[in-house]
Amino acid sequence: MENIYKKSEKKAGATPPPIGYELLGSTAIIEHSGTILEQKEMGLKLIRSNNRIKTVLAKAGPVQGRFRIRKLRYLCGDRKWVVKYKENGCEFVFDPRRTFFSSKLSFERSRIINNSSNNESVIVMFAGVGPFAIEIAKTHKGSHVVAIEENPYAYRRMKDNIRLNKLKNVEALEGDVAKKWKLYKDRFDRVIMPLPWSSIDFLDAAFNVSKCKSIIHIYIFGDASSIVADSWKRIKEHAHSCNFKVKLLFNRTVRTYSAKEIEVVLDIELKKPANSL
Repeated sequence: MENIYKKSEKKAGATPPPIGYELLGSTAIIEHSGTILEQKEMGLKLIRSNNRIKTVLAKAGPVQGRFRIRKLRYLCGDRKWVVKYKENGCEFVFDPRRTFFSSKLSFERSRIINNSSNNESVIVMFAGVGPFAIEIAKTHKGSHVVAIEENPYAYRRMKDNIRLNKLKNVEALEGDVAKKWKLYKDRFDRVIMPLPWSSIDFLDAAFNVSKCKSIIHIYIFGDASSIVADSWKRIKEHAHSCNFKVKLLFNRTVRTYSAKEIEVVLDIELKKPANSL
């Protein structure tokens, strides 16, 4: 969380609440529980405090629905909705009202890029506008990346972003992962599952698209006290039922939602017996 108030304002006795915001290009999206007028005042302060910011929007509801969309409210600055965002040498253009996107996952995208290698086959499930897929493909030119997205708007923007970044090694596919994985059985060295609310329900898809040995990155949301242990137990049980072996390579807290709820990532090594292919 960043506090936009200057030290001089604090010394003068002002004690306004800090504003947490996400910066997407020149657009700031704030989270503030005050009235609309108070939010607009905060937005103007934000613009004055950071010359990179040209537009301020406010979160106007929770992430909802199958496509994980959040309502946003225009507050001040240039009245525009489409953002232009850069990360890891890649460019993305999209309307944040119509697709899920989080710059807070930038570290995870960098981490997976650094743990990937050239010539890998990679599948990104629930790919959104393409950040994981495009950044891996651009860094590792010899890789082949498949990105599946069900939201029609996000899929179209992903196609646009692939062209924008001049990539030939990303294959974008529109549709439901639960159905589309069947096109890619036993194909991938690496599987990325950035859908924390329900990724673990797609273990069958992840296991089936994996090669004899693969790495699976699964993002999961839940109770901070038990989410890693509970998720790992479920993954092990599912693998055992398929006669597969799994090993937990790494886990970390990706972000905190509240005092009790967090998002974690588990990096899993999956091994299949040769006769299963």
